[in-house]
Amino acid sequence: MKKFKTRQAAQEIVDQLDSETYYLAHGEYERPEYTARKVRGEDAYYIHARYYFYSGTFYAKQNGPLTAEALY
Repeated sequence: MKKFKTRQAAQEIVDQLDSETYYLAHGEYERPEYTARKVRGEDAYYIHARYYFYSGTFYAKQNGPLTAEALY
C-alpha cells in the first residue's frame, strides 16, 4: 500500500488517475472508483480502488488499496 502524508497529495493522484484513459478488463462494466482514505491509527492516507465486474467473472480484481506498482 502506497501511503501519502496529506489527503491533498493522495487526491492529486486520484484526479490524475480519473483523467487518464482507462481500458476495461474482461468482465468489467465500469471504470474503477478511486478515493483518498485515511489509514487507521496513523497520520497518513492511501488510495482505495473499487472495481465493477459482472457477477461470476473469473480473476476479477479485488477492491482495496492501490500498491506503488499499480500507480506508476
